[in-house]
Amino acid sequence: MTFVSTFQKVVSPCSELLHLRYGIKRSTQCRHYGIGGVSEAMMKAPTERIRNVGIMAHIDAGKTTSTERMLYAAGVTRYSGGVDKGDTVMDYMEQERERGITITSAAISFPWKDHRINFIDTPGHVDFTMEVERALRVLDGAIAVYDAVKGIQAQSVTVWRQAQRHDVPCVAFINKMDRPRASLTHTLRHMENKLNVSPLVLQLPTGVGQDFTGVVDLLDLHLTTWPGDVLKREFQRQDLTQLPSEKKLLEKALLARQEMFEQLAELDETFMEHYFSVGGEASQVDSEKALAGIRQVTISKTGLPVLYGSALRNRGIEPVLDAVVKYLPHPSELRKNAVPDYASDFCAFVFKIIHDPKRGPLVFMRVYAGELKVASEFYNVTRNCVERASRVILISADEFTEVSSIGAGNIAVAVGLKQAITGDTLLSMAAAGEQGKAAKATPKRKERKSKQAKEEGVSEEKELIELPGMKVPEPVFFCTVEVETAADQPALDHALACLCREDPSLRVTTGDDKETILSGMGELHIEIVTDRLLKEYKAKAKLGPLQVAYRETLDSPCSHLLQRKLSSAGRNFDLTVEIELSRTPGDEFHDLAEQSLVNFSCGKTPELHALLTGPVGVHRMDAIREGVADAASCVGPLLTFPLRCIDAKITKLECRPYIPNELLALGASMCVAEAIRTAEIRLLEPIMHLQIVTPPHLFTTVIGDLTGPRRGSVEGVLEDDIEGTIITGFAPLDTLKGYASLIRRITSGEASYSMTFSHYQPVLSDVQKQIIKSMTYGEGDVM
Repeated sequence: MTFVSTFQKVVSPCSELLHLRYGIKRSTQCRHYGIGGVSEAMMKAPTERIRNVGIMAHIDAGKTTSTERMLYAAGVTRYSGGVDKGDTVMDYMEQERERGITITSAAISFPWKDHRINFIDTPGHVDFTMEVERALRVLDGAIAVYDAVKGIQAQSVTVWRQAQRHDVPCVAFINKMDRPRASLTHTLRHMENKLNVSPLVLQLPTGVGQDFTGVVDLLDLHLTTWPGDVLKREFQRQDLTQLPSEKKLLEKALLARQEMFEQLAELDETFMEHYFSVGGEASQVDSEKALAGIRQVTISKTGLPVLYGSALRNRGIEPVLDAVVKYLPHPSELRKNAVPDYASDFCAFVFKIIHDPKRGPLVFMRVYAGELKVASEFYNVTRNCVERASRVILISADEFTEVSSIGAGNIAVAVGLKQAITGDTLLSMAAAGEQGKAAKATPKRKERKSKQAKEEGVSEEKELIELPGMKVPEPVFFCTVEVETAADQPALDHALACLCREDPSLRVTTGDDKETILSGMGELHIEIVTDRLLKEYKAKAKLGPLQVAYRETLDSPCSHLLQRKLSSAGRNFDLTVEIELSRTPGDEFHDLAEQSLVNFSCGKTPELHALLTGPVGVHRMDAIREGVADAASCVGPLLTFPLRCIDAKITKLECRPYIPNELLALGASMCVAEAIRTAEIRLLEPIMHLQIVTPPHLFTTVIGDLTGPRRGSVEGVLEDDIEGTIITGFAPLDTLKGYASLIRRITSGEASYSMTFSHYQPVLSDVQKQIIKSMTYGEGDVM
């Protein structure tokens, strides 16, 4: 029996397209139904019928193609675009189409079987990991796409760990089943070994390569097949038990179904009870209870549901959308990021900002409670200010649709917010209470209220809970940015400010010579930012050579004794303070936080105990810690890179009992600054984790280059029947410039590689001398 995609009958002619991009004209506009409006039914969908999901994978695994096929299956587009053609809905930035990759996360909302799916397509390149981070922070579920030929690749592991850190349940879609070298056992084994998860296979493919024409749903034993023409939404769904010509396939399906139920019983106790109650007979299992068990396993993340397909050939897409609706949670099921105390009051989290030339900043937020309404005021907990949404909009392709409100569980866009940035928590004025009123007050009223609170000895404001933020990685590359004339500087500053507000992983600082320094996550990241500066913002600027973003730390412990007479309000105070500094223990630093000071402690002498304990002593301790942290956050004395991984310990303190805390902070800062100025400094360099796939006969060539000129080390070697020899290892980032071209040259194009940031580690002494010479005298790039 032949079916037309179920959604084709119910799709609203005014499908909503919600893009996290600029509203620019593009050639695919004619492909969309009803560009000018948004379905009221979609807008008013109850929370139980909303799914906030994303799609994630390694680069070239087929995320964007899969998304295109989903939009086509849902009736959002008249025909399905392709990455190679440069006419996809989600990748329409000029930079994306030129390179054929996803650069920034893009969202789109569409209905599927009476549900509203808010869908985000994320990049797969390591340089844009921050885009995946911000998307997963606000999602309730994700589709993890894997290559049936290459298995679980490096960036697939990275985004999987990100999803686990944000507690996001996933379903797996094994793509490219039509490829000749596709292997089920290979990919499933990779899932177990690399992702440390139990794959729960829900389908049986009809075959691999040219034999892959459809899948058998193991839950209801229905065979679904698709025609070869991707321009059709038709597919055939038949009861496999009623097909005499498919007896062999039925026997395999029954065996696979029995194995699925047995595994499900191991993963879910409730289903285990039902399974044992029917004597372990698969034919007696209640399908509804099995479905509930699969859903529970998915949400609890004790297993990973696995589906098969070929996005390029438009096969297996509809079951993936069905799985999103059946197995992934709706917003009210996962309240991990919402604060229950705020009840029905408005509560939202800002996760992305873009700058529109006409409307200014467009602030994207996930609404966890209440409603975002037009002209509503709310309190920004993170910035301690009041914001006002002049308009609430949905971005429909290259047009904007204004709406009166957007409810809880959805992704909303607000116009008019002046100070909000990525990671901010927004609350209604009612939930903010007195703190919100104080933020809205005039400066004189704020000062008067603060003085009154101090005189009465009461807290000026209640503590409001911020929603958990996002992990922003440290930049590993930097370059200088210069303008042609001084008159061009304001335009450059504005462009960089806009780009940094959009992208938290992009940093702009000013060097000692007042030059502008741009830091990013990789060569491609900086390249894209440069392209946008020149083309979108028309900035007249030149960028210097790309260099590695080193960090500086202490090579050996040091200390300094400060004895000073400090003044405050016309009074002099004698202060004696001694502080010891050392490098944080360890040779590998995986998470270099923004704060340079890692640990701060106090000596055990009676004098210190008397001065730094008790109600007054605690404030002194805080002041000294603040001064130490301030001095440690400066640039290092060696090559002016940021200082990191410093531990401090105060060993001596002599002062009057009533010395102002600001003088304690100043004295501690001066003491640490002097200790750092005379200390021995060691550079920290970024180390990348490499995965190199090479034919066995080129193994010696690749290993020799990795451990020689690359200064790398081998972590492990795996012989794979499908891919060949897989080498994993580590190498400093400064040796990997142009590595893509180099490995192609030394292997005649037969090897490939991928890399992700791993950690920072101290540079060897002889290498440090070369780096200092290179950067000091300009003899070549640091790279």
